[in-house]
Amino acid sequence: LEAPPPRPLPCGLRTPDSRSTMGCFNSRKKTDPKVTVLNDKKAVGMAVALEIKKQAAEAIEARKMFIVAFSGGSLPKIVGPALVEMHKEGGLPDTDQWHIVFSDERLVSLSSEDSNFKSVKNHVVDPLGIPAKNVVTIDEKLIDDPAKAAKSYEKRILDHMTIAQGIPVIDMVLLGMGPDGHTCSLFPGSPLLDEKAVSIAYIEDSPKPPPKRITFTYPVLDNARAIAFVVTGASKADAVKRIIEGLDTAENKLPAGRVLNYQNLWYVDNDAASKLDLMDKPESKL
Repeated sequence: LEAPPPRPLPCGLRTPDSRSTMGCFNSRKKTDPKVTVLNDKKAVGMAVALEIKKQAAEAIEARKMFIVAFSGGSLPKIVGPALVEMHKEGGLPDTDQWHIVFSDERLVSLSSEDSNFKSVKNHVVDPLGIPAKNVVTIDEKLIDDPAKAAKSYEKRILDHMTIAQGIPVIDMVLLGMGPDGHTCSLFPGSPLLDEKAVSIAYIEDSPKPPPKRITFTYPVLDNARAIAFVVTGASKADAVKRIIEGLDTAENKLPAGRVLNYQNLWYVDNDAASKLDLMDKPESKL
């Protein structure tokens, strides 16, 4: 199986035959995004799958299990097919030792088309043969009580994995981003952007339906061993530019730009990267 990303180039340089860029930008801090720009959605999916494979192998070797958090939206549909292709060719390590949690979840039935679990089950869990007991879901009985649902899910996660100072330690968190810059169910202007007391918070008035959700908070995102943003489409270009080029002040940073993780990886397609000033970026260290 050939890797789709272009060969690493000096940061900001374009390949001669396309607009594809291996973009990695000079970090002001270790937590700044490290960005890879690829031609299209399929190439993004394969690049992310390769990173998942790497992280899984390291986690299983070190701790005999790999804990990965998925968000919903288009992410499972982008990443899932690439993972399935790798799995069919025997390229994924010990998927029976993978454990799936959710960075946010809509408070709906697990069989609902709105359920992040259902999407991940269809595109990742079932095709890869991940045991059902390894998937940490919400308690369906609590979907009408967001506060209890959040507390219950926090307990389920904490019972399932290593914790550090009361915060879950997840090997890899896969995140999407909306055109408004939201990630997980952390939306612009939400009081949850400043939530540090709990690992899992709840929201009852999401700007996007369905309104009731639970979500990781920033302490969990920042405590993960790696973060990978999966961002495609021209509708995300303005938000990508604001975050990657650091155009916002601390007070008005978009939610996706507030993640402070030492492996803060971004995989974006050409459309999402279309407004970045890549050619003006200095060479950086990877």
